[in-house]
Amino acid sequence: MSRGTVPRAQPVLASERLTLAPLVPGHTEGLVALFADPRASRYFPVDFSDERAARDLVAGRLAYAGPPQLGYWAWLLDGQVVGLGHLQPARDLPSRLIETGWCVRPDLWRQGLATEAIGALLDYALSGLRLPAVWALVDSGNTPSIEFAHRLGFLSVGERRLDDGVAQVFVRTADHSL
Repeated sequence: MSRGTVPRAQPVLASERLTLAPLVPGHTEGLVALFADPRASRYFPVDFSDERAARDLVAGRLAYAGPPQLGYWAWLLDGQVVGLGHLQPARDLPSRLIETGWCVRPDLWRQGLATEAIGALLDYALSGLRLPAVWALVDSGNTPSIEFAHRLGFLSVGERRLDDGVAQVFVRTADHSL
């Protein structure tokens, strides 16, 4: 099994325009192109314009072996990969917390696709899985993603030092309050 030894139980999710499909090797080329765009990977600590680094990132996502109902979803618009989102045990927060993250192709920014995709993931996490909360870490310099998190009902609850920078820590609860 190429995605680890845990059988995947992630559902296919849908929004108005997108299909959110559990990540498979066939999504690799679209994701390498996405992450290789310097605009998309500007806030990452690694230069993914280096194709090898972008491929290693995607391979790492494909190797996810956490809880089977969680993982990575490729966002498909008319069959083309346009983004990536996840729900997984937190890496830079206590691991009992479930975090989300997102990246959408820069030529499709400001078209509501990330709102649809993360909205579907939050609905799945908070309603479908009945998680008490979903967390997100956003680079403190990434103003568009900070504003996006606020629009989705995430509350800023502090900061966390990561790599060579600082990230805003956000939480979204099922009832949007703490």
